[in-house]
Amino acid sequence: MRISNNLYFQRSVAAMTNQQSELHKTDIQLASGKKILTAADDPAAAARILGLNKAIDTVDQYQSNIERATMRLEHEESAVSSVTNLLQKANELAVQGNNDVLAPVDREIVAIEVHHLIGELMGLANTKDSEGEYLFSGFQTKTKPFDQLSAGSFTYSGDQGQRSLQVSASREITDGDNGFDMFVDVATGPYASVTGVVAASLAALNDGDITINGYSIGALPVAADAAERAAQIIDAVNAVSETAHVYAELTGTDTVTLSSSAGDIVVSTVADTGLNTQITAASPQASVTGVPVSGAAIGAGDLIINGVSIGAAAGGAATIVAAINAESSTTNVTATIANPPASDAITLTSSQGRVDIVSAAPGATGLTTGVTETTGKRSIFETLYQLEDALNNNQSVDRYISDLQSAIEHISVQRTKIGARLNALDQQSEANVGAKLSYETQLSTEQNLDYLEAVGRFNQQMIALQAAQQAYAKMQGLSLFNYIR
Repeated sequence: MRISNNLYFQRSVAAMTNQQSELHKTDIQLASGKKILTAADDPAAAARILGLNKAIDTVDQYQSNIERATMRLEHEESAVSSVTNLLQKANELAVQGNNDVLAPVDREIVAIEVHHLIGELMGLANTKDSEGEYLFSGFQTKTKPFDQLSAGSFTYSGDQGQRSLQVSASREITDGDNGFDMFVDVATGPYASVTGVVAASLAALNDGDITINGYSIGALPVAADAAERAAQIIDAVNAVSETAHVYAELTGTDTVTLSSSAGDIVVSTVADTGLNTQITAASPQASVTGVPVSGAAIGAGDLIINGVSIGAAAGGAATIVAAINAESSTTNVTATIANPPASDAITLTSSQGRVDIVSAAPGATGLTTGVTETTGKRSIFETLYQLEDALNNNQSVDRYISDLQSAIEHISVQRTKIGARLNALDQQSEANVGAKLSYETQLSTEQNLDYLEAVGRFNQQMIALQAAQQAYAKMQGLSLFNYIR
């Protein structure tokens, strides 16, 4: 076959150009460290590389979320730890203020310390993170969560939401807690109180005549008047308070109030001692059984239950029961007749654990005992304020010791949840690091250059190019005239 000079030159130049192109590609691979420079080099591998890079970027975002959540939770954990210390200090002050040897002025000094704790708690509840966002506002991170509008009135302006951050393909972890769950929705300790009527009988009583929660308060001598009888009962009840879990105090000239942090008070006694009502206030219900009704009618407003005025009722237990039940949807208190029809005693029961009775006509209703059994929810701010108020007014603070214990337990549970989330974030971070390493290993296999192979290929291509150039130069010198010249 005859090859023209023009075809020869074209093929020779094309061969050298291809060799230069391959050499240049290898040179770029060596410079970049990547074996695939464009998708055209290996479309399938290029698609895998794109997917792996996206997976690595996603893991990096998960790790960024974990770092953010960890920082925020650590800040919250520090604040909650301070709240725990504050409540323990408040509990110590409550125990100190519950000492009967303290004078009123001494209790006022303790109250001042409690007042400062309220301010400190307000500051902790309004803590911000490093980005200036409130920790305890729920989704409303730019809204200040807590304010005190007036004495004893505290408001929460956040919501009940919890922000979540994605930390893996199938896992989200909340980066904080809202103030309602942390500081407002806090269970109070069980508590019941009984205010006895004025004693009418001052005769001596035998051991076992009066028992509190099954424990006898012992024998009582003849009393000179109702005030002395009240003092006798107070001393006798407090003597067995550690076993009966009931404490007595004088709330009037001759009125005895029994209080229990255990949430139940059962009184068994003889007539005319002033403690003639049996009360069982077991969480979450409270009940009151009144003394026999005299039969007289009551007017509107004569009987108030849980702050709600009961309407007028004709004499007799049945009509009073009907009047009380007419307001049950508001008071959460229902009335029944105990052991009908032989008895005309009325039993009041509350589904909310609260029965507070104010009667302007005790002789007509027989419900002369006010009972308040608190096992509901109350903000920690209100508990501290009520403790301060009780100390300032030289009142018993026994119930607030129980409430503060409940608050400490509540905060401890919340702190445990924060710790659990921090541990979960640490574990997930380790898992993400492992996943990223796996992706990077696969990416290296798909994308990174084998330098040993590339250098050998580069040298081979260099030799091939040089050989092509030398052959072209030799062939270019061949001519018929060179032989006949």
